[in-house]
Amino acid sequence: MAEKTGKFIVFEGLDGCGKSTQLENLRKRLSTLCKPAGKRKVFITREPSDSVPGLICRGISKKNIDVQHETETLLFAADRYEHIVSEILPQVRAGNHVICDRFYLSNFAYQSLETDFDTILQYNLAAIELITPDITVFIDVHPEECERRRSIERAVEEKYENVERAKVIRERYILAIEFLKDRSKEVLFINGEGDPDQIFEDLWSNELSQRVFTKDDYN
Repeated sequence: MAEKTGKFIVFEGLDGCGKSTQLENLRKRLSTLCKPAGKRKVFITREPSDSVPGLICRGISKKNIDVQHETETLLFAADRYEHIVSEILPQVRAGNHVICDRFYLSNFAYQSLETDFDTILQYNLAAIELITPDITVFIDVHPEECERRRSIERAVEEKYENVERAKVIRERYILAIEFLKDRSKEVLFINGEGDPDQIFEDLWSNELSQRVFTKDDYN
């Protein structure tokens, strides 16, 4: 009998697009479906992770640490490799589903403001060869709406959080998805500017339950 492995699902998008909400909705749904069998679990994680380079990356994003841009790009890639080896792969190989808030697409979208795609790809090749998401869900929300949401939730603006920069990052996301199309599995675009619960139900009914998960993934 073939070894059962879990699914690896990633949510991407601008800060304030609703990734955390949809990630939590998916966690609840999968946990409910997996609970009767009692074998598979749902593991939630994020990038930057809790690795040493990941903690430095958080400091950079919060503008508490200042480094050269090339160093920043390398640190995000280093965190990803640590994250995969220490957390993601062990969980997937144990048969658990992993849902991640950001992955390598964020590296391409944000750090490509000053580093070209080819260079970022070279930094991420070791990680990409270890694992790619079964599906990446890109939640598309206008930068102005993202800023409105962030202004409610946060008192301090992080490094990449302003409307003009967010417009460029959204464009970089789209370019990165095209650039990586031969190295990635599916990237699904969804409109995140509606009722969060309805957005999730549509995502689950029309996409995830039909194309990503099967009955075997709950046992």
